[in-house]
Amino acid sequence: MQMYLVAWIFPDIESQLAAYKSFCELWDSGEMTKADKFPGFEMLFRVHAPGAGRVTLLFKAESDAQIFEHFAPWRAQYGIEMDFTPVIGCQDVVNYHKKLFARMT
Repeated sequence: MQMYLVAWIFPDIESQLAAYKSFCELWDSGEMTKADKFPGFEMLFRVHAPGAGRVTLLFKAESDAQIFEHFAPWRAQYGIEMDFTPVIGCQDVVNYHKKLFARMT
């Protein structure tokens, strides 16, 4: 599975409050935990900067289908802007750079 970093940006305070109302309900009921892990998708962490209207998430997904399944409802209901970036872990960056440096010499 590919790892991604996504930044959520709420379009306005009303959307942010509505989204957090839903998030709090899903979190308290345990439904968010269920939604955060399903075949082909796993949420690794989520951190919030409510004063800035931002949320940053790190997750793994097999394809765009799982990404759409997890994030599309939030975008459709609350107009959240989402910026997705594929990322790699430390060991991968070391391995890839070793190969790069070997080719450069």
